[in-house]
Amino acid sequence: MIGEREPFSEQAESFRWWFLPSWLGMDAPCVVLTWTWAISQSSDSTLSFRPAAAMVLVVWSIYLLDRLIDVALCSDWQKATGRLRFGRRYRPLFLSCFSFCILGIGALLLAGLPVEVITRAVSVALGLTLHFLVFVVPVFLRKKLPGKEFGVGLFFAFGAWACLGYTEGMLPLLISIGLVVAFNCLIIAAKDAESDRVNDPGGASQWWRTMKRDLTWCGVALTTAFAAAAILAWETTFYISIATAFLGLTVLHRSAQRLSGDAVRALADFALFTPLPAFGVVKLLLPLQPNHFISVP
Repeated sequence: MIGEREPFSEQAESFRWWFLPSWLGMDAPCVVLTWTWAISQSSDSTLSFRPAAAMVLVVWSIYLLDRLIDVALCSDWQKATGRLRFGRRYRPLFLSCFSFCILGIGALLLAGLPVEVITRAVSVALGLTLHFLVFVVPVFLRKKLPGKEFGVGLFFAFGAWACLGYTEGMLPLLISIGLVVAFNCLIIAAKDAESDRVNDPGGASQWWRTMKRDLTWCGVALTTAFAAAAILAWETTFYISIATAFLGLTVLHRSAQRLSGDAVRALADFALFTPLPAFGVVKLLLPLQPNHFISVP
């Protein structure tokens, strides 16, 4: 009734400064750079500046474009999340950032990128285009196919591969990244179920009916599995980072009912930065270990 205080809702959620990385789409490029760097620290690969910069700009441009599309396709603004409403209000800013990314990518190409990096990036771009046409804007189908969250995980893993190339023993590391990023997306989807019901019918909450219950057990199982991997495998720090990320995401999922959707999204993304403290501690304890980040291209 008029004059009565409205119950808590996504629309009533006030702005928090730590929402900005998520709302501006900057969380994704930072996350993929972090895990690519973590792989370079755990393998015989080297992360060079220009491929790393190109990867960041490409991923950021994709997320900016995705936000602009989501804003254009939003059918119920009463159910829209804060990041969507932010995207609608500051659309010129998103267009400016997208233009900056395109100009930056062009400048890096003119400056020179290794041919093998460009070749791998093109192959990833072809797969990403298919993902876009199936899961984001279904051109050939009447509705979006389910499973986009797992596609995002693959996209992050292949992004790291495109930047670094493949070395012996890297496959389990790439699979680990794909799993933890997909789990991150599922945690967010579980919280955004109400909004997705109207604005994103392909979201996981629409086809995985018991997702909220199952994610807890999946999180516990995956945390345990990667904790064991940290003990058994020689890439101990990397798998500690993965296990810690799964643990943080699982705890966040259990606490999600007390948080807004935008808060869950932001915190879920922060949970993916576990390699920074993990490898930082190792560097302090073992300062003589080689550093693969960042070499001259």
